[in-house]
Amino acid sequence: MKTVVRLSVLAGIAGMASSAMAQVVPEIEPNETKAQATLAAGLLPGATLVGNTTGSSTTVAGPASADTYLVQTAPMPLGIYRWRLALTTTGTAGHAGTIRGLNQVAATQAPWNPGQVVGTPGVTDTTIQTSSTATTPARMNQWYGFGKGESIYYRVTGTTTTTGDYTATLSMDPITPVVLGSFQPGAITISTIGQGHSTDTDFWVYDGNLNAIRGYGNDDEAISTVSNVPGATGTTLQSALNRDYAPGIYYIAISNFQLANNQPSPSDDDFRTGSLLDFADAIANSSTTIGLNMAFSITDSAGTVVVPNTKVGAYDVNWFCFEVVPAPSSLALLGLGGLILGRRRR
Repeated sequence: MKTVVRLSVLAGIAGMASSAMAQVVPEIEPNETKAQATLAAGLLPGATLVGNTTGSSTTVAGPASADTYLVQTAPMPLGIYRWRLALTTTGTAGHAGTIRGLNQVAATQAPWNPGQVVGTPGVTDTTIQTSSTATTPARMNQWYGFGKGESIYYRVTGTTTTTGDYTATLSMDPITPVVLGSFQPGAITISTIGQGHSTDTDFWVYDGNLNAIRGYGNDDEAISTVSNVPGATGTTLQSALNRDYAPGIYYIAISNFQLANNQPSPSDDDFRTGSLLDFADAIANSSTTIGLNMAFSITDSAGTVVVPNTKVGAYDVNWFCFEVVPAPSSLALLGLGGLILGRRRR
C-alpha cells in the first residue's frame, strides 16, 4: 500500500544547497513572454535568478520589458515541498514577482458522472499570484510541488526607478500533512459548509502518489454536488465535493480563493473559470489574507469527522492526508510524524 512521506526522508533535503555551489541564472533577453522565457532548470534551494528591468512590457523587448523565467526545480524524493522565490533589489526597491498561468474555458454545469466532464485550459496568459511588500519575506512568491521536478512560469517587472539589478532567491521547506485517519470506501463528502465560518474556500484531492485526481476539486459548492440536479447553483462561496473513493491514501490541499493547479474545474463546481497553472505537479494560492478559519468535515458511510483548519501565512495551502480502507486502519502505525486526529462523529 502507499504510505505518506516520512519526515526522516525530508529532514535532509533542506540542507542540500549548503553542500553544493549555489546556482545563478541570469536573464537572457528577449524574455518578456512565456515563449521566450529564460530557462532555469534543475534548481535547488539557494539558487538565484538575476536581472534588470525598468518596466512591464510583454510586447516590446528591451530594458523596460518584463523578465519571464521557466523555473524547474530539481527532482527530489516524493513529498510535499513549499517553494519560494524572494525578490531583493540593488538600489530603489520596486520590482514585483508574479506566478503565471492560463485562463480556463468552463465546462457546462452538470452533475458529476463517469464521463468526468471538466473545463478546458485556455491560451491566455494570466496572473496566478502577485508578490507583496507585506509578506514575510517581502516580495516573495510561493508554490508547492512534490519532488517531481515541477515547473512554473515566473515573471519579474519593474518601474522607471528600479534601475538596479534584482535577485530572486529560491528557498524550500518540506511540509508534513496532518493525518486524519481512516474512512470507508465508496461515497465520501468533503465540505466546508456549516463549520462555523464563511471563508471562500477552495480545495483539491490528490492520490497516494501526489497526483491531482481529475475532477476531484471544488471551489464553490453547487446544489448539484449534493442533490445531483444539473444546472443548479450554490448559495455560498464555500466548498463541497462528493466523490467515490477506492481503498488507498489520499491528500487534501485546501486554502481560500484562489487555489490553482493545472486541473480544470469539474462540471459540478459552481465556479468553473478559475485560472490554471501551465504545468502539472505544482499548486499555488493567490491570497495574502491570513488567520482564516477553513475548518471542514469529511463524511463517509460511518459518519462525520470535523477537521479544525486555519490559514496561517500568505499564499499558504494546508495539507491533510486520509486513508480509505475496508477494515480498521493501520495508518497510525506508520510512524508518519503528523498529527492524527481522532474521529468525531456527529
